[in-house]
Amino acid sequence: MEVAGTAINAAVVAAAGLLLWWFGRGRFEAQDRRFDRLEERLDRQIEGLGDRLDREIGGLGNRLDRRIDGLEGRMDAMRADLQGRMDAMRSDLEERIDAVRSDLTRVALAVEVRPGASEA
Repeated sequence: MEVAGTAINAAVVAAAGLLLWWFGRGRFEAQDRRFDRLEERLDRQIEGLGDRLDREIGGLGNRLDRRIDGLEGRMDAMRADLQGRMDAMRSDLEERIDAVRSDLTRVALAVEVRPGASEA
């Protein structure tokens, strides 16, 4: 009789386990489907953010390129202006040196200094 009771208890436990498995299986499958949908939504959102970030970075790169081009233009203009000023200063300096040389030549001729003459 004890074997029959054990068999009945085993059958009841097995039936309860089977019922729990049957009910739980549906819940786990529903949870799996829900997580799959959440993962898909999250993947789409991340992909969208990545695309948006790529566009923003590209736009910033273009803005930076335009600003650098503008700065290069300004620097070229400043360089040309500086070169012009330096050329004018060089020309003025050469004219002044020529004038001083001419004045020294006139002074030397006035005091009758001969080329190659040395002091005695």
